[in-house]
Amino acid sequence: MATYKAEIKTVPTGTSYTVTVESGSMSTAKQEIEHLYHPIYIRNLREVGSGGGSSSIDGGWTLIFVVLGLWAAITYWPITLGIIVIWGLYKIFK
Repeated sequence: MATYKAEIKTVPTGTSYTVTVESGSMSTAKQEIEHLYHPIYIRNLREVGSGGGSSSIDGGWTLIFVVLGLWAAITYWPITLGIIVIWGLYKIFK
């Protein structure tokens, strides 16, 4: 499912505001907005993201980088320890 945003106006004297819905298609998103808000108008209906595909891929890459970082820190612990000491001294005397 994808996330859709639109600007709607619900009363003649009020200002427009942005709403967000999750839907399988743009036409279904429009129907959901009409059903939920009964707007006077719907403008700038657009897809702003998909429901989870990209976040799960990003999460996978994050896990890979964390594991590789831990492996490097453990394997090269003298260098890691030196960097931590230098950083700590920098923070103390700053």
